[in-house]
Amino acid sequence: SLLQDSSDDIEDVSLFDADDDLSRRSKKSQIRHPVASFFHLFFRVSAIVVYLLCELLTSSFIACMVTIILLLSCDFWAVKNVTGRLMVGLRWWNQVDDDGRSHWVFEARKVN
Repeated sequence: SLLQDSSDDIEDVSLFDADDDLSRRSKKSQIRHPVASFFHLFFRVSAIVVYLLCELLTSSFIACMVTIILLLSCDFWAVKNVTGRLMVGLRWWNQVDDDGRSHWVFEARKVN
């Protein structure tokens, strides 16, 4: 009797809200910035691939490390200047006061 009473209070709801899930899928399948998304992943993945396959590509340790550092530098630049602004709406920079003190300024897109 106690088990039956407690089950009456439980509402049968789908776990993932199937009706809402269909509308979310159609929105997620459309990437807003495909080029920025590609380069966001390209530089990181290529740096990892070069690191893993370094010995197969060349016997020069210095060439591999320079390539990896250049790929990661391009990744940093792309995230800071392109994908951070387009995808998330973030901006940040460093300002130096007249006193010589440095201050980091962070801005984010306002959510409507």
